[in-house]
Amino acid sequence: MRLLPGLIVIGAMRAGTTTLYHHLSNHPEIGMSRMKETDFFVPKMNFPLGMSWYQSQFDPGYSIYGEASPNYAMCHLWRGVPARIHGILPDVRLIFLARDPVDRLISHYQHAWSTGTARVKPEELMASRVGQNMLETSRYTMQINAYLEHFAREQLLIIDFDQMRRDPQSVMDGVVDFVGVSRYGIADIPTFNDAASNARLPGFVQRAWRSRGLRRFDRYISRGARDKARNLLSVAPNRSAPAIGPELRAEIAERLAPDARAFRVLSGLPFDSWQV
Repeated sequence: MRLLPGLIVIGAMRAGTTTLYHHLSNHPEIGMSRMKETDFFVPKMNFPLGMSWYQSQFDPGYSIYGEASPNYAMCHLWRGVPARIHGILPDVRLIFLARDPVDRLISHYQHAWSTGTARVKPEELMASRVGQNMLETSRYTMQINAYLEHFAREQLLIIDFDQMRRDPQSVMDGVVDFVGVSRYGIADIPTFNDAASNARLPGFVQRAWRSRGLRRFDRYISRGARDKARNLLSVAPNRSAPAIGPELRAEIAERLAPDARAFRVLSGLPFDSWQV
């Protein structure tokens, strides 16, 4: 039996993908991947592990399978991901969560600082490669257009991050209708964010956690065991990122405004709470 996804949450990073992953994992008809972020379709990450590794991420017995990898919506960094997904899963349903692009960038910066993957000062951010990556990740129109070159618009569901926070049940009703399974209640499911515990993992543990060598043993590690191990190993002190001042926030908004306008047209959603 080929255990392959019928749905993929492609992003955006820092826009609620972990919470959505857990909501989907709790659905009795949906088998989500053991790792939340398999990053399978990124060649520099886990694609070399092969299809048998990818299929081992999914336990049998479900109506539909899924995964959530925000790196899939970083097409400026990881070229060819949409085409690679289409080559293996041409009928897959894609889900994209869109957060205020300015807030998303700032959260991305704070996350990168707290996990030690970037140490760029705020005043240097926009001129740095790190800052450019964060800007491109917040250019949702560009990211989605890369998928629309390969997938029909009907295969893509765009979700407003703010709506998911305000009314998660109605959003999840739309999600399960989109993927073709029954509706279910999520009132007792909390909000999740793995980033908080990840940020307190020592550097060597984070590197090992992401290594391809460790990934080969994923089929033997349950999601629950993975979460327990991460919480036990999260012993480093919190590393708070420098504050982003109003002038830098305004500059970020100005740079992202054209893409945000185009994304409203593409998505058909108003995003009334966005600052751009």
